[in-house]
Amino acid sequence: VSDASGCSMIALLHTGAAKFPQNLLPKARQAVCSLLPAGVLKGYSSIVSRKLASHGFGASMAAMSSFPPQRYHYFLVLDFEATCDKPQIHPQEIIEFPILKLNGRTMEIESTFHMYVQPVVHPQLTPFCTELTGIIQGMVDGQPSLQQVLERVDEWMAKEGLLDPSVKSIFVTCGDWDLKVM
Repeated sequence: VSDASGCSMIALLHTGAAKFPQNLLPKARQAVCSLLPAGVLKGYSSIVSRKLASHGFGASMAAMSSFPPQRYHYFLVLDFEATCDKPQIHPQEIIEFPILKLNGRTMEIESTFHMYVQPVVHPQLTPFCTELTGIIQGMVDGQPSLQQVLERVDEWMAKEGLLDPSVKSIFVTCGDWDLKVM
């Protein structure tokens, strides 16, 4: 299920572990590639596509050895989902908080963070929101508040070594909505 920008990052639960759907992987590739100087990925896009699309990281490390060095150690692909309706409701509240940690050298997915968030101002999801995001009421009921999720993001980032000043990472989104508007 895609959001208004045509991108989605709805996590699927399987044996208790959050897994990202295949449709996130092209978005991650697109977002990461948009950070690189024009032309850098000429001839490399199929390598990046294979690395991300495989989700099993089937492309060989030999193929990745020709990938240009990256400025960042990690790309943190972020795609919030939020409460919504037609006409738009205010304020919109984050109801899904996923982050995919992508290694800038190998283009391998190293870790993921995923939590649903209980909305407070508009606790009842609208049918429009469910249709747009694929998130149903039962997925957000009883979940932590945004403040609690942010504390868990901080714990995850610390555990992953992302708060170390020597580790260079950057958040990557599909457009400016996630970090500028939301």
